[in-house]
Amino acid sequence: MKNRIRPKTKRRFRDRIRDVVKGLSRKVLVYKQTIKSECPNCYFDKMTGRSSGKCRWTAAQAQQKQADWMASNPPVGNPTNPAVGCEMPTVKYKYFVKGRCPVCKGKGYLETKRKRWVDALVTWDPSQRGAGNQMIYTPAGTEGSTIVQLKTDPKYYDLFKNAESIVVDGVECKMSRPPILRGLGNQSVLIITAFTTEKPKLDSEEIIKDYST
Repeated sequence: MKNRIRPKTKRRFRDRIRDVVKGLSRKVLVYKQTIKSECPNCYFDKMTGRSSGKCRWTAAQAQQKQADWMASNPPVGNPTNPAVGCEMPTVKYKYFVKGRCPVCKGKGYLETKRKRWVDALVTWDPSQRGAGNQMIYTPAGTEGSTIVQLKTDPKYYDLFKNAESIVVDGVECKMSRPPILRGLGNQSVLIITAFTTEKPKLDSEEIIKDYST
């Protein structure tokens, strides 16, 4: 059957939908897949998949390597006052006799978290069709806020498809299904559905229901 919707109409629809999403959106934090690298301070045991509990270096070697690493990675900000936005250097090399590696904490590898902020239209509990969209905390737990739907630009498809988790309104969420494209020509808006994995913290945007009356 011939497509009766002209390309120009599709483009107009797409642009209008994206303008609405952009105008009503707020910031959402997306955590990408974590990068794992072998610990530089201890030997990795391939049989157990963890640290072998043996240091790679002598005490003098570890001290020198840490000094060299800090020289090539100076602290960002004001090192004399870490509270004022200063990012202190990470310990990469530290000698230990035997047991738990102080650098990787016995894992045998280091994890590098990657994150990105994205603008998205947020709808809590989309099944309520506009009746809620607010986080409600009660003595029994959370109400109407276990499912969240995001609408954003389709260019973020790969980002959300490979994301480990997302943080919406300060609450960590997990993807419940792969992201989908919706609209005329399947190119108008990207829809993400996720569920909460933690109890939200109390803040000014939460509603506290009083059951005492």
